[in-house]
Amino acid sequence: MKPPEQIKTERLILRKPRMDDAPTIFAGWVQDPGVTRFLTWRPHENIGQTESILMKAIAAWDEETRFPFMITLKESSAVIGMIDPRVEGPRVGIGYVMNRAYQRKGYMTEATRAVVDWAFQQPSIYRVYAMTDVENIASQRVLEKAGMAREGLLRKYIVHPNISDAPRDCYIYAIVKP
Repeated sequence: MKPPEQIKTERLILRKPRMDDAPTIFAGWVQDPGVTRFLTWRPHENIGQTESILMKAIAAWDEETRFPFMITLKESSAVIGMIDPRVEGPRVGIGYVMNRAYQRKGYMTEATRAVVDWAFQQPSIYRVYAMTDVENIASQRVLEKAGMAREGLLRKYIVHPNISDAPRDCYIYAIVKP
């Protein structure tokens, strides 16, 4: 199952990544320690790192297991973040990141809802979930506003190397098909 290469919402277009997105991604968020604090990778030190990750994101579409989307503003086409749905049998896991300048405007909630809507249109998908560090209040709000419920605490579950090299506790959020 493969999503469309574009998903449109009221204010956004989620689209397949392109190599020419690398400079915007590099300048926009991958080198920002505040944005990458709760992510599983360290801030990028050079655009080559960004290009490498972008090549993997583009290749993932061909493998049909991950479908990273660039989050763009509908009116300007500005690239403001990424959302990455991963198909795992009957469920879809999501991860996301957004340029700090566009946070707290509801864009990530809008993008997350669009991915949930697409996932539940697929007959074989019954669950969409995401995990977030227990200290990442902003991400918890995004998931709750997108309709997900906190299901539990995963103890010592994921390493966020920008905080600690030891696994950290995180919450799992999910929404299931009605």
